[in-house]
Amino acid sequence: MSTIQINNEETIAAISTPIGEGGISVIRISGPKSHNIAKKIFKKAEKGKIEYRKLHFGKIIDNTTKTTFDDVLCTFMKAPKTYTGEDIVEIHSHGGYIVPKKILELVLHNGARPALPGEFTNRAFMNGKMDLAQAEAVADIINAQTEKSLKQAENQLQGVLSDKINTLKDKILDILAEIEAQVDFPEEDIDPVVKKAVEQSCKEIKGELNNLLSSYKMGKIIKEGVYTAIIGKPNVGKSSILNSLIEKERAIVSEIPGTTRDFIEEIININGIALKIVDTAGIRTTSDEIEKVGVGLALKKAREAEFLLIVLDQSRNLEKDDLRIVNECGDKKKIFIINKSDIERKMNYDKLYDLVPKEISVETSAKNNTNISELKNKIYEILTNNFDNVESSELLLTNIRHKNSIENALKYLSSFTDILNQNESPEFLSIDLRSSLNSLGEITGEVTTEDVLGRIFSKFCIGK
Repeated sequence: MSTIQINNEETIAAISTPIGEGGISVIRISGPKSHNIAKKIFKKAEKGKIEYRKLHFGKIIDNTTKTTFDDVLCTFMKAPKTYTGEDIVEIHSHGGYIVPKKILELVLHNGARPALPGEFTNRAFMNGKMDLAQAEAVADIINAQTEKSLKQAENQLQGVLSDKINTLKDKILDILAEIEAQVDFPEEDIDPVVKKAVEQSCKEIKGELNNLLSSYKMGKIIKEGVYTAIIGKPNVGKSSILNSLIEKERAIVSEIPGTTRDFIEEIININGIALKIVDTAGIRTTSDEIEKVGVGLALKKAREAEFLLIVLDQSRNLEKDDLRIVNECGDKKKIFIINKSDIERKMNYDKLYDLVPKEISVETSAKNNTNISELKNKIYEILTNNFDNVESSELLLTNIRHKNSIENALKYLSSFTDILNQNESPEFLSIDLRSSLNSLGEITGEVTTEDVLGRIFSKFCIGK
């Protein structure tokens, strides 16, 4: 894994907006030479000095060939009050494929180098403009797929998680101070009053850390969404269910069984949770070799999925293929969609509900769009079961790295509590407390390594 080597003497540049058709493109330059580079290629339309933090209208001109590239808006920002903490220039050109690339080439020709993925935000972290948890939130904001995931990312960017972690670290430091005050008297046991207070403080800290950990499952769902597969026999209405959920004709609907051969993937917003949903081929016993491949892949998708939408046709009796599909579900989170309620019912519901739990079933007619809202509500209810109190919290843990660090901090605090009760020397007690502090420090970047930074910022887009 490559790491980003910060060299404050280097000036970096990149296109910070998506490349392609669009009204505006932004070329960002950061570093000590950024202002000089921009002044070489930017000619202000009006006379007078360039003022910081103001948009100036002008032209980008190749200072060698005197060729004009584009009419642009350009802003100059002075360190340290910038995103990276360095001198920054942003050139706002017309969008498209050619113009932004030509301007970037001109910037690089005049002394900048191409920015690596996430290097602007890495410099912001290194220059103290944000901590590591806040830097990670920048990527989460860019990748947010629902309002809820955006809200959690914005909370983290504003420092809600960092403030919580720093508060807990301060409490651990208070305990450490009490313990290290005993170092000068190693032959004596810790004062019983002090010991009781330390145990109580440690219990409260562990409780708060456990509360954070308990929020991770919901936080992960909100941040990453849920990989979901629609499965069922051919012609039970899987594609129609998909179309009803996304409210558009995305999948081909036909009364001919086996129409769906390729996978169709969509993202559906269910009350703030992104369902990354895949429509699969119908699962049935078949002699058709091509269809067998589709059935095998459908079963593979079902096994990979975190959540299943299992579609049954109430206008037909339960068959062996239905039982096979239900047995494939295992212990996965799922919902049974009893479809085609607009047609005369042939399915034996007593037999059905002996097979599948009624509380996770919904009757629908995808053709008439009947009970689709109820289906969405049931999906949300199943996915957020036991998380209602957590969801209302302002702070949810959403990052596996943060989760691992908190688990390590808890492990060291538990070890501290154990040896405290064994009346060990204060020197031994302080080791676990410091290890717990270091684990929490990993979240905000107070304790980190180049490898960790490389892993984090390599996931960013270039230009951020």
